[in-house]
Amino acid sequence: MKADEEKVDLFMFVIIASVAVLAFISSVSFFFAEGKDNILGNKGAVTDFSAGWKSSDGIVLSINGMIDSKKGISADVPVRITKSIEKVNDGDMLYIHSRNLVINIYANGEPMYITGENGLSAGISGFDNYILTSVPSGKDKIELMMEIYFTEYSEQCGIGSILLGSDSKLIRRLLSENILPVISGVVFLVLGIALIIFGVSTRKKIENYMSSVYFGIFLVMFALGSTFDTSWSHIVLNNTPHAEYGQRIFLSAALPAFLAFIDKFFITEHTYPVKIMCILSVIAFPTVMIMQAAGVVTLISVGTYYLIFMAVCGLVAFEEIFVFMIKTRGTRALRKMRDYVSVYVYIATCLMDILVFISMPVGNDDLFFSRLGLFVMSAVTLISWFGDILDMIKLGVQAGRIGKIAFTDANTGIGNVAAFKSEFEELESKKYMHKYIAVVQFDVNNLKVINDSRGHEAGDMLIKSAADIINKSFGAVGNCYRTGGDEFVALVVNDHAPIECEEAIYRFNKLIDKFNDDPERPFDLRIAYGVAYFQNDKTANKTLKEIHKIADERMYENKKMLKARYARTAEEAIIR
Repeated sequence: MKADEEKVDLFMFVIIASVAVLAFISSVSFFFAEGKDNILGNKGAVTDFSAGWKSSDGIVLSINGMIDSKKGISADVPVRITKSIEKVNDGDMLYIHSRNLVINIYANGEPMYITGENGLSAGISGFDNYILTSVPSGKDKIELMMEIYFTEYSEQCGIGSILLGSDSKLIRRLLSENILPVISGVVFLVLGIALIIFGVSTRKKIENYMSSVYFGIFLVMFALGSTFDTSWSHIVLNNTPHAEYGQRIFLSAALPAFLAFIDKFFITEHTYPVKIMCILSVIAFPTVMIMQAAGVVTLISVGTYYLIFMAVCGLVAFEEIFVFMIKTRGTRALRKMRDYVSVYVYIATCLMDILVFISMPVGNDDLFFSRLGLFVMSAVTLISWFGDILDMIKLGVQAGRIGKIAFTDANTGIGNVAAFKSEFEELESKKYMHKYIAVVQFDVNNLKVINDSRGHEAGDMLIKSAADIINKSFGAVGNCYRTGGDEFVALVVNDHAPIECEEAIYRFNKLIDKFNDDPERPFDLRIAYGVAYFQNDKTANKTLKEIHKIADERMYENKKMLKARYARTAEEAIIR
């Protein structure tokens, strides 16, 4: 079952990553599209030019409320308004932000900026339109006339602002108006890339690492999409339709990644509505891109439907998380309440932005609330991840301690028989990767005699002394284990194992002699040993168990020699 889930996770990741890549490719292509050239200047100050326009009836109008598509004005009949400019500095430019309107500008009756005619535009199909065009200079008075047509998307239309000033002043003004989108875009982009790297690098350590990857992809897509949704990006790209496409491409590609994140981070059991919406959003994006390439629809023409779809996805995620909270209440599967509240805040802010977009003609930042909500959700999610990582570190430390205890001999502090078996089995499976593997078998003489004659405390001291000498001799070149009451094994895996074992045996004998030369020693210490080598090019047909058996036989021969040489009583001479 777990293997099947991993396959599904891999498949979904590949699909969502492909959507992200498709978004990049589709948007990058817009950078090479031809835009409208602007003449830039350097002087003057920014003047708000929104008031004082006159209609053809001579009525003085303010921009706020000047345009109302519900008054029955058709696309074939333009709204014409005029305004006089008394003083124009060299290099002054006119900036206009509108939505769902085709605007033509004339200066003293001559075309200054032509977007289109009869409600049709050369590439601008709807939504936000940012115009930056130079104003004729060198004249005492300029009569401006704007010819405004409604488009087929004029349910939410209007003019946000009209500014006059030098290009540097205008750009500075636009940058100040877009300071939150610019800062949030950089923050989300950097944070998203960091989370993707973190998720990929911890895939073998953290169980829900995919939630980090999905959230990272979502943040990157949202950052790029929201950056395109600014007057700043429109002016920089110098091509309004392509900036609009970029915005919709990245925000559309962010949706399936967000739903996948919700599914992995919050809903840890098989609830299908969020999964279904995720799959639908994955399918919808390339479908629209293909249809756009074929000239059937565009992302802008289906923009309203995308808004509805995003709202439905948000409501489904909202409902499923709430149901999951109720079903798992009081269980360990439930995340902290702050996590649920944060995602509720984000979904609510997205819905607020959709309502604002529908109800208001035009604004400087269509994603204002979504950005604030995403800041909240990102901060809370990172805090949760940080807490999870700390918990995993604590568990890892505890597991390490438990593992160390489980594989350590309590009396001597070196590896126990479980540790020996674990390494021995691993070496058996990987022995052909090593040139030499040395197995050194040890046996401590007279443990039973000392236990019987001097008590178990003296016997424990004998074993500890033997373990200390073995570890000091062979611990520097290999690993040492206590595999029985008076039995020890050292494993040396090294290309120079024979030489290093000879040096270790020399140290071993010297330490035993030093111990036995101490006049205050509690007993004589005799340790029998035997060495055998697995050699890749000569004993490759032997198993490590066979090598171990050879070492044990050689140890037994050494034990007989030690008994014969040092036994002081008949009992000490008995080989056990």
